[in-house]
Order: sequence, then C-alpha cells, then structure tokens
Amino acid sequence: MKIEILGTGCKRCNDLYEVVKKVVEETQSTATITKVEDIMEIMNFGVMTTPAVVIDGKIISQGSIPKESKIKNWLSQNGKIDLKELVKQQYNALALASNDQQKCCCNPLAPANPSKKVYTIMSEDYTKLKGYEPDADLGVGCGLPTEYAGIKEGDIVVDLGSGAGNDCFIARAETGETGRVIGIDFAPQMLEKARKNATKRGYTNVEFLEGDIENMPLPDKTADVIVSNCVLNLLPRKDKIFKEIYRVLKVGGHFCISDVVLNGHFPKEFTDNASMYAGCIASAIQREDYLSEIEKANFTEIKVERTKTVIIPDEVLQENLDEETIRKYKAGNVGIYSITVTGKRGCDCGGRC
Repeated sequence: MKIEILGTGCKRCNDLYEVVKKVVEETQSTATITKVEDIMEIMNFGVMTTPAVVIDGKIISQGSIPKESKIKNWLSQNGKIDLKELVKQQYNALALASNDQQKCCCNPLAPANPSKKVYTIMSEDYTKLKGYEPDADLGVGCGLPTEYAGIKEGDIVVDLGSGAGNDCFIARAETGETGRVIGIDFAPQMLEKARKNATKRGYTNVEFLEGDIENMPLPDKTADVIVSNCVLNLLPRKDKIFKEIYRVLKVGGHFCISDVVLNGHFPKEFTDNASMYAGCIASAIQREDYLSEIEKANFTEIKVERTKTVIIPDEVLQENLDEETIRKYKAGNVGIYSITVTGKRGCDCGGRC
C-alpha cells in the first residue's frame, strides 16, 4: 500500500503526516508513506484543498486531519490490517496502559482519561461478586457469565478470552482450592498482566495460556465448565468455536457465555469499520444464527438466561463514523443485545442411551 500526504508544508499538513505515520507504525502496516509538497504534483491529483490523503492513487480525504480510528479503518479496508490482529493490538494496549486507555473489546472508544468519563457501553458491575479483584477488572465485557455458570467446588473451569483475569478470579472463588481455573487469551501483554495478578494474590490453581479459541491448547474433555464474556463475537468462525467448546468440555459439562447478538443488519459502512468491529459491535451476528451454531455443535438444554438491550452513545458513533453512516445506522433501527446463554454437552452415544 502506498500512502501519499499532500500538502504545502504547513503545520496542518505536517501534523497529518505524523498522525498517519503513527497509525501505520502502531498497526505494523507494511504501507509506505511519502510527502507530496510540489504544487504541480498536488494539482495533478485533482485535490481541491490540502492537507489530503491519497492511498494507492485514490483520494481518501482532503481539507482535514482525520481521527486515528478513521485512518485505521482505511488501512483495514485496503486489506493491510487483519481485524483479528487489530483486536489483539488493542488488548495489548489496554494491558500496558489500563489506567490511561480504556480501549478494548466492548469499550474501545473511551476518551484518553477514563477516570473522568468512560463509555462503558456494555460493562457490568462485578464489585459485589465474591473473588472480585479490581486490578483484573478493565471495565470490558457484556455480562456476568459466572453468575449463571453453576460452578461447583472442585470444577475445572476454562475462561475463553480471559483478559486480565477478572472472570477467572470470580470462578476461582466458586470452584475453591480443590478446583482449577484456566484462562485462554491471544494477547501476550494481557496474559502477562493476568499472570501478575494471579501471582500477586498467591493463586496456585489459576493459570493463563496463550492460544486461539478456535484451536484451544487443551486436550479433549478437560473442562467441567467453560465461560466467556463478550469475546466469541469477535471471531468469524462461530461454527468452529462451538465445536471446539464441545470438544474441550467433559461429557455432561456445560458452558455459560455472555455475548453480543443482533436483530437486523448494519449498513456496510458500519460493519467495515475496524473500531466498531474491535468493539464487539460490527462483528456481532443475528441472534437466531448465533443460537443455531450452538445447536449445530450438538449442545443440548440450550437456554438464554438473560437479555439486555445495548445502546451505542452518540459520542461513540460520532468518534468513529461519518454523518451519512450514522444516519443509515439509525434509520435501520438495528436491535443490539447482550445475551447470556447456557448449554450442555451430552453423552457420546449418538442418542442410543
């Protein structure tokens, strides 16, 4: 990808160059960036006002300095950022600077100073739950899966997308000293934070493994209970995920997952937005499709334990979307919901028992 910053050397033009350069470096994009300051060259592009951004010969913007989120979206649309990798980067950033940057799954769009105002789009209050550890609560998630998980003393519990360990530590309080809790996450910096949290508290029966949810680093029939909080919707292969959950559960084991689902369809410009994807919104699928994938994985006793309507604040929309996309989104009247769903793995007899 070739990115050209068109400008006559003014402060705004230089500021735009630095912003684009910063985003390219942070996202580890392979794009090249050059400045074009010659008036005749700029005129040849057909640009009316500067500064302007041109990607692979196409004018992307002119006359303004776009927000970093919009630049990331441009890079994504041009195929140079893997959306899954983008989520990992945001998780790593949150782990490294959780006191200054609440930007991650289900809370990716908060201002730089979350101590003053944080847009907790879907987060829940964990503070009254036994086992709650403030250092592990990054204000993300869309439910309380452990509340409906039916964890018993001595259970082996697996948390998918374990983050800094919040749900793992809640699960540990329920499974007790004789149980075991395993967190799986794909972000190295987040894993490091979770492990430090566990070590600091002297937990010897909580461990955190690096790996993908679609291919868990665990043997068959490991877990009594699997939980997950607003993570699975980020991954495109829902069919593969639930089959993998089925594989890792013991016979008679069960899962409890909180996730985001839809009733209706977003405009394409919304679903193509990288920040809305990483924020667990644009990546969500239809409610009936989500539940259907669970059924196809051969789970039984499937039950939606809780449903909560999700409202995206106007500030979040304006931060990441242009006016026309916001208008289309609001006109579509899409229902966004956080659901907590449970299901059980039956026996392997194929219905013979």
